Amino acid sequence: TVEGRRTALADWIANPKNPLTSRVIVNRIWQWHFGRAIAGNPNNFGSTGQRPTHPELLDWLAIQFVEDGWSIKSLHRHILNSDAYARSTTHPNADELAKSDPAATAWLVFQPRRLSAEELRDSMLAASRELNRTMGGIPARPEINLEVALQPRMVMGTFASAWTPNTLPSQRHRRSLYVLRLRGLVPPLLEVFNSPAPDFSCERRESSTVTPQVFALFNGNNSHARALALADRLLAETNSDAEALTECYRLLYSRSPTPEETADTLNFWKNLEASLPETLEPVESQPLEVVRTAVEENTGEHFSFTETLYSNRDFIPDLQPHKLNRHVRAFADICLVLFNSNEFVYVY
Repeated sequence: TVEGRRTALADWIANPKNPLTSRVIVNRIWQWHFGRAIAGNPNNFGSTGQRPTHPELLDWLAIQFVEDGWSIKSLHRHILNSDAYARSTTHPNADELAKSDPAATAWLVFQPRRLSAEELRDSMLAASRELNRTMGGIPARPEINLEVALQPRMVMGTFASAWTPNTLPSQRHRRSLYVLRLRGLVPPLLEVFNSPAPDFSCERRESSTVTPQVFALFNGNNSHARALALADRLLAETNSDAEALTECYRLLYSRSPTPEETADTLNFWKNLEASLPETLEPVESQPLEVVRTAVEENTGEHFSFTETLYSNRDFIPDLQPHKLNRHVRAFADICLVLFNSNEFVYVY
């Protein structure tokens, strides 16, 4: 019947005897962890797509997934505890590997995977202990570059409102999953690290390496704010500079620094602190208004108007550099460098 068609479709999709659903889910989650799927076309799974490189593995994971009650958590546990995921990123005989497995489809080594745009932003927030893990609710509006937030945008023939961030840090620091996505305005940090447009389905993230990524991650306001918060927290919670540095390495790299890294970094920290000014002048973080200029469509006359940014009146900024001494600011610069390293940005 017409009324029962949706129920019939749902029953077919979730039927344990239907192998398609479990295979598709397993294939996508495998791709998330490894950067490549077992069957290369997650959006075109089946006879018209690429054949799986390891069909027996795909079927075994799909069967386990169903037997575990369709538990995504159990599926993650199976994959993360597997020998394939635990393998080194290097091979003792790289030349022989290149000859025997040129397309890297045998999973003989783990191919390093760069964090996605959302993972990168959330990882920095988590390290600085600013990440708001609240689930659900209205979309979050993080603080973005002013030249992007205030750029003129047209919607249905009229000026769109400027991007104004949430007033409270806890609202701005929600997981990237909940960031407001506008088709004509994407947060720069997410855009340069290949976050897909919301208009189309994305079966696999691109992983380009381009110059704007350096500017966004090393010079961007978001990275500097996270580094300041991380440095201030670690120095407040530890008893010495060496202890703060060790804890920083453990947070960002999941390891302790080597004696050479500790000695070199502490020496650099001391010299950097001496080169910084004792105090800094406060900087206005968010404007209260923006002047728009345009051309009248019918007469061609130029005109301007002022857009008042009311929500910015109650804006509470993140931790600001002028409120910290130069010892903390020097450590923040070190944290910023660690944020920009491959060891933090990539999964090995």
